[in-house]
Amino acid sequence: MKVLIAEDNALYRAVLQRHIENWGHEAVVAKDGTAAMEILNRDDAPRLVILDWQMPGMDGIDVCRAVKRDPDHPFTYVVMLTSRDAQEDIVAGLDAGADDYLTKPIEPALLRSRLAAAERIVKLVPPKEWAVPRIDGYDVGEMIGKGVFATVWKAVRQATGETVALKIIRVDLATEDVFGRFAREIELMKRLDHPNIAKIYDSQIDKTLGFYAVELIEGGTLETFVKRQSPKPAALLVLVSKVCDALDHAHQQGVVHRDLKPSNIMMTADGEPKLVDFGLARSMFRAADSQSAMHSMEGTVIGTPLFMSPEQARGRNESIDGRADVYALGIILYVMLLRKHPHKVKHHDPWETIRRIAEEQARPPSELMPGFNRDIERIMMKALASKPEDRYATAGAFGKAILDYLKQQLREQRQKSPK
Repeated sequence: MKVLIAEDNALYRAVLQRHIENWGHEAVVAKDGTAAMEILNRDDAPRLVILDWQMPGMDGIDVCRAVKRDPDHPFTYVVMLTSRDAQEDIVAGLDAGADDYLTKPIEPALLRSRLAAAERIVKLVPPKEWAVPRIDGYDVGEMIGKGVFATVWKAVRQATGETVALKIIRVDLATEDVFGRFAREIELMKRLDHPNIAKIYDSQIDKTLGFYAVELIEGGTLETFVKRQSPKPAALLVLVSKVCDALDHAHQQGVVHRDLKPSNIMMTADGEPKLVDFGLARSMFRAADSQSAMHSMEGTVIGTPLFMSPEQARGRNESIDGRADVYALGIILYVMLLRKHPHKVKHHDPWETIRRIAEEQARPPSELMPGFNRDIERIMMKALASKPEDRYATAGAFGKAILDYLKQQLREQRQKSPK
């Protein structure tokens, strides 16, 4: 089988190539992420890929995300390489669609066994066409997303005529860990009922079938919406206040998102935000089981580096509550208004990003943009306080501060307008 090795370290790349060829595989090598993408876009691209996490230009996680989110790309099994046995690498890699991970230095015997398992899976999964699944009560249409363990399909609920997204897990291939995450995601989403949270309609998970039907949102992500529409600051503030209300509802139900970012806020056709992807969410209301604890072990880092809170960056996961989501939403608002991150981050270096968020205060907007509105700055900097106790106590309080500001602005405009 053809195996792509994307690794910027020449010595490490050569060692991997030698082992893989000795085991009877054909090795194809790339020295960075850009070269890897060029190879993966060929008609004869390898379907088994080993990606180093950190590479110049385009890193491994970006390559993984691009391959996994392209519905026209043949199924490709991705193994991520990390330099440390770090939970945030593992979780972020899985969240991006990676199918497995290995930590450096790699034991040859372990690598060989993982490749053998991956080869068996690749041979089971069709390269392009998946058979349309049959789910009672649904007319299943086109596939809109895929991974090794799950596919997402556009479907119509026969009972209501609603168009939904069906996420279906491959129970024959899913690991216990993946199965557990899927079950927890369903459990937490069922608690939520809010107009700005994607609604789950139906689900089933057992030894024969695992799926859930969720509201289909086709307006694109918040990031795409902002780029295309260039909304005014007041409109962005209104939008964020609605996300605050959605988060406040989730927190009241005991659900902390823990991975809030622009790609997890979808926009409807009429410009309404919807929270999605509670795969890393955590319950605040009951003791974690052993599986949940594994995803939240103290000292590990849970979330996406650019949008995590200082307590997440420090690995203090047992103390994380709704105020971590407040911080993440503060970053999102900051980035939308200023087009810059509140910390001096290096986008290609997740470890440096984590360190800066953990150790440094967020920069006041006026430091980057003299003349920035001081009232908005005060609201944002409270959300971005390093200590959770110095932030808004709830997402609802954050949203109220935004709405109070907007109401005050409206009153002042009315007073200034001619009678």
